[in-house]
Amino acid sequence: MRVARSRVLLTPGEGRGRPFVRLALEDEAGRVGIGEASPLAGFSADDAASCAEALGGIEARLGPVDERIERAIAPVLPALSALPSARFALETALLDLAGQSAGLSVAELLAGTRAHAEVAVNGLLDASADDLVKAGMDLVARGRAALKIKLRARDEEGFQREKRRLEELRHALPEPFELRLDPNAAWTLEEARRRLEALAPLAIRFVEQPVAPEELVHLGPTPVPWAADESLRLPGLADKLAALPGCAAFILKPAVLGGLLPALAIAQIAAEKSVDLVVTHLFDGPVGMAAACELSRALPRSPLASGLDAHPLLATYPPLAIPQATRAGRVKAAALPGLGFTEEERSRWMA
Repeated sequence: MRVARSRVLLTPGEGRGRPFVRLALEDEAGRVGIGEASPLAGFSADDAASCAEALGGIEARLGPVDERIERAIAPVLPALSALPSARFALETALLDLAGQSAGLSVAELLAGTRAHAEVAVNGLLDASADDLVKAGMDLVARGRAALKIKLRARDEEGFQREKRRLEELRHALPEPFELRLDPNAAWTLEEARRRLEALAPLAIRFVEQPVAPEELVHLGPTPVPWAADESLRLPGLADKLAALPGCAAFILKPAVLGGLLPALAIAQIAAEKSVDLVVTHLFDGPVGMAAACELSRALPRSPLASGLDAHPLLATYPPLAIPQATRAGRVKAAALPGLGFTEEERSRWMA
């Protein structure tokens, strides 16, 4: 099978939305696979305009497509090496196309019969919110199996204020209910060691990326375990981090890591060291979210409750329901092959 045609749409950011790229690949039989690149300014290594330019006319440079897309994507990897969002879009569209051709979901293409039937979803909260406890209880009532709380404060007074709110939340949701924290890499090494000790009585499962990406390897064991997120973008660091005793989990964002195949390679490193896995998004649109859901089902070990809940910025994208999402707070296999979208939904994505 070969890709006969491609189509790229660059959508400018409007209102709360950000610029994003829609990609469609059509094979010789008329099947269409879709992808999405939604770089996030200040976080992603690329931008939407560069992704659109790199993906234009991509069909002429692709190899043949079969159930393994490595041959198809190999000729363009050098050109996409600095554009992880573009590679994510291309991988997603190729896997969607290959899945439809084989009658398999993307997860089944990647993992075969080992694909997980369901993955639990975590809720997302903000520790700066006055109604933290009520918001947490609402998410639990909606079936969220764990809660991740963003820590926003940057000074000590703010940290102590957020810690008191976390104590109230832990009182309302006692162990073994799972709480995780994420200060967005904002702490220094000294702050991280001191604050992780202060948080230990709250029985936090782990704290995501407590320090800057390049510093995490120097943090070492702490009273509350930590997880690697942004650090996984740095070449060669996943091996070192997975071997450290303080490392509890890897947080996989396929849109940042350059697609599902690089994310799976990092997941394999974690699995070999018994490090837990979580899949999450970069506030992507529905196609990127569907790809992340399929990745979660394809991991080499069953992931923890993952950050695959719907988010408010989905309203800034073409309105497509995420095929794997359920109201019960779980991701499950879609009814259709590939990413699970209908032909009409794929057409609507590119309208």
